[in-house]
Amino acid sequence: MITLNEADAMEVCLTSVEEGDESRVFQALDSLTGIAADFITENEEADAERVIFSIDEIAELAAEAKLELVTINSILALGNLAKAAAEKGFESAAGKTFVSIGKLGKKAAANDLGTASKVAVTTLMDIRKASPGQRGTEETVTMALLFREIGLVAGKRDMEEALINALTFLGELGRKVAEEGLETESLSALLLLEELGTLASEKYFDEALSSTAISVEEIGKISLKKDMQGALLQSQWALETLKLQAEENVLTNSSIVAELALENLESAGVAETDESLEKLQKVKELHEKVLSGM
Repeated sequence: MITLNEADAMEVCLTSVEEGDESRVFQALDSLTGIAADFITENEEADAERVIFSIDEIAELAAEAKLELVTINSILALGNLAKAAAEKGFESAAGKTFVSIGKLGKKAAANDLGTASKVAVTTLMDIRKASPGQRGTEETVTMALLFREIGLVAGKRDMEEALINALTFLGELGRKVAEEGLETESLSALLLLEELGTLASEKYFDEALSSTAISVEEIGKISLKKDMQGALLQSQWALETLKLQAEENVLTNSSIVAELALENLESAGVAETDESLEKLQKVKELHEKVLSGM
């Protein structure tokens, strides 16, 4: 395969996306990915970011042109570059690439590219798993919000399978942070699960709503074990909301699932406090802060 220089590769990508020539885009993308990887290896973070931005730009155009294979290839390439940047300690490049992948997942969903949106969600979680160790609250909340953003668009486009995919990984993230005793992050996941569950109810997505209720219950049970009263209380509130919505929309399965989940948590007998309300408000403010910086 011929390796192109950066300028030529970018030109070929832009022209080929416009023409719908996927094979030429793949060749040029491989060249750009290799160039970015070399910059990371050579500790040239700024140059790497520039090329990563170019790949992101191509992926956005590909999604708009409904070239799903190109979009998927770009997301996977960005995922590998994000991991490489993280290994080098390039927080700026890794962080920007991470957010770019999430936004590509959202754009893919907006253009009815369900598989690409699911690949974006999976790639985000793979990056997290590949980078073990302490993570900041904002980093985790950013991931949760990216899942929420992808799920919202997928749901609004009537893509229940893609919505369930986002819900599944958001639930997994919620369970992980709850196991680590991180209440702020757990509250974040619970609030976003409730929001996606509400959308599922509005769209009459019974399976998606059931999936939401199960994830909320699991996080609630872990929160009880970890003595995170605020997260346990939010789990109960979320299930009450989801149960009511399921009943109103005559979603039989999810109504039963939410009711049973709520019964399993109500026995804990946690009471609302000013402190729990303050914690929730702080998480909502954190959501606004992170979203404004994306």
